[in-house]
Amino acid sequence: MQPRCHLLDAESPPILHDELIGNILSWLPVKSLMRFQCVCKSWKSLISDPQFVKLHLRQSSAKNGDLAHLRLVFERKIDNTGNKIVSSCSYNELIENPTTVVNRRNSHFRLKNKYRSIGTCNGLISFVGVQLGEGKKDKDRCWVKFWNPTIKSRSPKTPYLYHPEIEPVTFGFGYDPSSETYKVVALLFSVDNDYHPHPVKVYNMGSDSWRSIPAFPIFPSPFCFDGIYLNGALIWSGHHYVSHLDRAGEWDKFAIVSLDLATETYAELSVPPLEMPSALMPSLDLLKDCLCVSHMKNKTHFVLWQFGVDNSWTCLLNVNYEYISTPRHSLRCASCMSGNGNVLLLIEDVAILYDLTENRVELRVEIPTNIYCYHDKNYIESLVSPYGN
Repeated sequence: MQPRCHLLDAESPPILHDELIGNILSWLPVKSLMRFQCVCKSWKSLISDPQFVKLHLRQSSAKNGDLAHLRLVFERKIDNTGNKIVSSCSYNELIENPTTVVNRRNSHFRLKNKYRSIGTCNGLISFVGVQLGEGKKDKDRCWVKFWNPTIKSRSPKTPYLYHPEIEPVTFGFGYDPSSETYKVVALLFSVDNDYHPHPVKVYNMGSDSWRSIPAFPIFPSPFCFDGIYLNGALIWSGHHYVSHLDRAGEWDKFAIVSLDLATETYAELSVPPLEMPSALMPSLDLLKDCLCVSHMKNKTHFVLWQFGVDNSWTCLLNVNYEYISTPRHSLRCASCMSGNGNVLLLIEDVAILYDLTENRVELRVEIPTNIYCYHDKNYIESLVSPYGN
């Protein structure tokens, strides 16, 4: 890193070493650092330095157990055409004053109805846009954009990804630490009753094309559940190829598959002891950097499992829908876990803070009905550029 200014005249000895100044600044919020770039040229150079960006990201990630620092990405309808506004807030802000958070206009991003979020990673949010072909010879196409809402920077469109029938497609967005590259993965498939491999395309941020990797080994969920990013891998749920749906409309054997973003190879993970088959697919999510599976049991209970380092599953929560006053089909998944072990459950119009230790509802807050919470919710503020290296 370049020498830093010390805010002293030329004859005064430096009070703080450059390295110490960098360490102090790395603990500050992004918005403060954006203002401090105006202090002097050397501070501006420091704050934009890739090594400082990485250091600041590590410090921010260390605060992930604090609901004041974890952020939720949400979207809000603004008209009847499907257009929406995308924004973010801390979980504490959502719990304490949801109406104010939803209606405020800072850090908002207007999104047309052809876009949807496909994930967040290291302070970046990725969106996919879809344009349907106008004729038989005109293929459907999609593209991706990246956005860092904290530094208010957006990337241009990626190259187009063409497919005869672009829907349904499920995506994943994550970071390959071995090459220091952000990647978008697209699983292309059609819903039918026959076994066939599903093509997979990968886009490296900053590159000029999509490329192919080996086919996905299971049938991914057809409900556009995008991949979960965890420790250099993207993880999807689905089921094995016996048939798409059996005659009763129930799923075949549930499966979880990870894609290592460095080697671009697949691995199948163990699954929790679910009561299968079920008409509703279990949902994947993250709690404090641990993979979780949530599902409905006996049509009466919401059950949450956590994946451990020993490749085993632990049941964190098994609660009756009536106890939390929630319709059984409206509870999507657990959203995050605080440092003291409370779990935030997101429902269509309610956020519930559940105390796992005392096994009771700690807090229940109504959320405006015109917002939708993204599936990938653990978002932290960062200085990472949406333009790649």
